Amino acid sequence: MDYFLTEEQAMIRDLARQISDEKVMPIRAELDEKEEFPWDIMKILAQSDFFGIHIPEEYGGMGMRGFEFTLAVEELSRSCLGVSTTFAANALGTYPLMLYGSEDQKKKYMPDIASGKRLVAFGLTEANAGSDASGVQTSAALDGNEYVLNGTKQWITNAGEAEIYTIIAITDRKKGARGASHLVKRRTNSE
Repeated sequence: MDYFLTEEQAMIRDLARQISDEKVMPIRAELDEKEEFPWDIMKILAQSDFFGIHIPEEYGGMGMRGFEFTLAVEELSRSCLGVSTTFAANALGTYPLMLYGSEDQKKKYMPDIASGKRLVAFGLTEANAGSDASGVQTSAALDGNEYVLNGTKQWITNAGEAEIYTIIAITDRKKGARGASHLVKRRTNSE
């Protein structure tokens, strides 16, 4: 299909296709068989500046939109859905921070995300709340200057590998689903 892409868009598509064909395709079965996280591929994507495609320039990204990011995901999906899901889930975890985070949070986290130095996971899903955020039971209560989370999340793509987590939790139960907030947590080596 001819998308009538700009020169930059075509460059992203072509580079993603090259990485997909040359780097992902040869090892995709091995990744599945060994149940290995695709760190080597993520490093290649980071070196190619793909983690910053959708992130504003002021935070170290390329300042493009979702379409350009989708071009990269689409090409990676040709070879391995596991690799493309890992890459796409990183952006999913980034968007709450990018859209609703404070300026201090953005300055603290976004440059490392844009460079691919730190991977992100998005914590929404619970046993009784799949993609329906109104069913979230995990709560967060302010204790001094920090929030304390109480609840269980599951099926979180990139969990265990990510260093930055955006978690959806209820901070004001009286407001129902509108009482949900996103919290950002950076995992340290001791966790």
